[in-house]
Amino acid sequence: MSEVPAPLWEAIVGQDAALALLRRAVATGRVAHAYAFVGPAGVGRRLAALAFAQACLCPRQGCGACSACRRVAAGQHPDCRVTVPTPPRDNPRGAPALRIEDVREVEHWAALAPLEGPWKVFVLDDAERMTLPTAQAILKTLEEPPPRTLVILVVANPRALPPTVLSRCQVVRFRPLPEAEASAFLEARGADRETARLLARLCRGQVGLALGADLAGLRARREAALELLAVPRSALPARLDEAGADRTTVAACLETYWLWYRDALCAAAGGDPGLLVNADRADDVAALARQTPVAGLVAALRGIKEAWLALEGNVTPRLVLESVLLALAPRAA
Repeated sequence: MSEVPAPLWEAIVGQDAALALLRRAVATGRVAHAYAFVGPAGVGRRLAALAFAQACLCPRQGCGACSACRRVAAGQHPDCRVTVPTPPRDNPRGAPALRIEDVREVEHWAALAPLEGPWKVFVLDDAERMTLPTAQAILKTLEEPPPRTLVILVVANPRALPPTVLSRCQVVRFRPLPEAEASAFLEARGADRETARLLARLCRGQVGLALGADLAGLRARREAALELLAVPRSALPARLDEAGADRTTVAACLETYWLWYRDALCAAAGGDPGLLVNADRADDVAALARQTPVAGLVAALRGIKEAWLALEGNVTPRLVLESVLLALAPRAA
């Protein structure tokens, strides 16, 4: 006998306040025309958007088992469309973005009546990756929404969106899980206690990221990124040629460096050791904190942030990585 599918609501953990708000909106018939689900990746924002779509399109407000709920979960419901950032058509390695043609397609379908359900639901994932023309175009739909249209923006960095866009959405906040709760969640899904604790810390309570993570792989990527900090300047170009520097690899390196220097700053300020993300390398973090003035750690973090912005702005990944390594080299342990 096949297992009866559960509502997607039940797969979301640690977001009780957000889910209560959304379920109350459906139950009272007070669904807004636009929402911004704001929070870091891996905390259930996109899953909540699909659960909300199930509740809006299901006759039983999201039972999980009916045809409408099954098709929303499978990405096959004609009244629920999910749009994700994509690279430019002429540059598959370029920075992914939500583009003007994506909004034009939303506008086209929003102007039509729902095919089956009471709503047309549009989920724009990673909405902060909108280009400026895209943001200007989506304003028309947000200001004058067609009847029975629901737009959900899934946003990690609300400051990257024009205030005019965000102000026309009801903001629903999603937060990382506390370490103890994230660790318990991972243990319940088969991780041993030590692995669950380290994954919860390394993923900073973003359990969606931790679920698909391999601890050994995370550590290996971290060590590879940190090894680059010790490469002499003269040997750096050749080392980067060997290592490769695609966008995904560079993004992972920048995240490693951000957390490494963040931990060092925390240690230099006398913070609780329990706050360290790289707790298994606490001695190395403490050494960096001793060797580097606080102003140097702050400058390092500023440089890493600028590198992030450059990568998001479609600067060549190799150039971004080489620049940040050259900037960090004098401060590297």
